[in-house]
Order: sequence, then C-alpha cells, then structure tokens
Amino acid sequence: MGGCMSNIWVLAGESSRATIFSMSSRNADLEEVQCFAHTAARQKEQELTSDLPGQGFDGKGGGQHALSSKGGKKEQEALDFAKTLCDTLEEGRLQGRYKELVLCAGPHFLGLLRQNLTTPTSHCIIAEIDKNIVKASLEDIRQHVHDKLFS
Repeated sequence: MGGCMSNIWVLAGESSRATIFSMSSRNADLEEVQCFAHTAARQKEQELTSDLPGQGFDGKGGGQHALSSKGGKKEQEALDFAKTLCDTLEEGRLQGRYKELVLCAGPHFLGLLRQNLTTPTSHCIIAEIDKNIVKASLEDIRQHVHDKLFS
C-alpha cells in the first residue's frame, strides 16, 4: 500500500463536474487532488441521442408531441460519471491516499454515488453534505465540510 497522503478526501460533485480535495486533518485547509469534467452530462437530451425523438399523436384530436426515450441518456451519463468518480475513490483508498471520506453532492447525485461505492469505501464515509456545492469557492466548501464535521 502507498503512503498516506492525507487523512481525509472530500468529493464535491454533480453530474457534469467534480473535484476531490484532501485535508490533513478535520480542521485543515483543502488542497485540490483532482478535477473532473463530464461535458456529455451538460448537453441537452436530444444532443445525446443519435436519433431525434419522433413525433407522436395523442389521439385526442390533433395534438402532436415529441416521443421521449425511456430512462434518458442524460441520466445514464450521470450514472456513468458517478461510476468513474467511485472508481477513483476506490483506487485512492486502495493506495492508502485517505482514511476518511466526505461526500458533497445534490441529493440525486449523492444517491448515484452511494449506489456505486464499494462496501469498504463506503465505510470510510464520515460525513455527507446533500447539497450541490461544486461551484462554491474553496473557502465555502471548506466551511461546509467544517460545519458538518463539527456540528
């Protein structure tokens, strides 16, 4: 196992971007470990599909509407990105780069992260912040984490 780079990793993420930070202790400053961008998740649903939805009729006298695909490509992109982030967290844990983990994401994306974490990695979680703070300043993210850990 590699040397322990920090005791705590903080993941601030959403479906299109995420950043992993490290903290040497629970009240230390955040240092950026890695940034992720998933541009496909920012595209409109129709841009993600190879064929545009066809037109359908509702049968009630002339109303025409676009047909949508089940599940949604945008949701699949968010799930794929969550899996990528969880793979990175697993790799970091196996390399001994952190001992404790804080997850920060909006409720839906936090759920995608939870369902894709391995059991040993999920046991490292010491706090979850169910709020999308990925675009916040470094100081604001640190304050959210500090408040959660010491409240």
